[in-house]
Amino acid sequence: MKRLPIFIVSLAALFNSLSGYCWGPTGHDVVAAIAENHLTEKTKERLAELLDGRSIVYYSSWMDSIQNSPYWEAGYNQTKTWHYANVDNGHTYQTMKKNDNGDVVVALERLTSELTNNYENLTDSVRSDYVKMIVHMVGDMHCPMHAGRLSDLGGNRTKVRWFSRNTNLHSVWDSKIVESARNWSYSEWRDQLDRTDAEFKATVMQGNFEQWFTETVAGAAKIYDYVESMGENPNLSYQFVYDFSPLLEDRMLVGGYRLAYVLNSIFDPESVQPIK
Repeated sequence: MKRLPIFIVSLAALFNSLSGYCWGPTGHDVVAAIAENHLTEKTKERLAELLDGRSIVYYSSWMDSIQNSPYWEAGYNQTKTWHYANVDNGHTYQTMKKNDNGDVVVALERLTSELTNNYENLTDSVRSDYVKMIVHMVGDMHCPMHAGRLSDLGGNRTKVRWFSRNTNLHSVWDSKIVESARNWSYSEWRDQLDRTDAEFKATVMQGNFEQWFTETVAGAAKIYDYVESMGENPNLSYQFVYDFSPLLEDRMLVGGYRLAYVLNSIFDPESVQPIK
């Protein structure tokens, strides 16, 4: 796999692309920024070498941006399905038919295994790209609509209004709810959310990718139930923001802690218990 060169994405193309993704730049930046607070010094040093001194926040949306790149066909087009795993109503991740191209759970298991068990056989460019993907996919894994139903393409076909403007449920959980809940920068989100005790951090870092994703499936189910109880094309506004801000904050915070755990497990394994 060849490393894609750094490229410039036009602002218009970037914003047009976001309707299909989750969290949007701010949400991904929050997850990465929280993770940075909990990386060991050894992990930070290793990451700085692989990312040319740039932070994981800098690359938190890289995996979305490459889909707007002329180099998309150069080797990373197969990652398109690695951002999510659809789970229909009445199903679990285990019972759903798996995507032949992989999903967010399978991809995270594969890339973390490669960096853990096959590191010496990878080039620096591939190691770097795998890190960027892991940073992004752990964020995606904790976004509810990335566990949305296949039947509505992860909320993209569920029409809603957001403060009386037509949109869809996926877009609401992309960036609209983040922007409406708080008018904060990613660093303000980080500073206000990352205030929990060591016991909480240790608890949420337990488990594996599939177990973590199962939590996201449960969150998505609550959102669908709420929206469907309001009838066709509901108008979501202040009450929705109030009711789901706790879920929003939990997913970004827990995603950040778990991203730190994953990266420390790869680059400073003696500092953590291995993922099981």
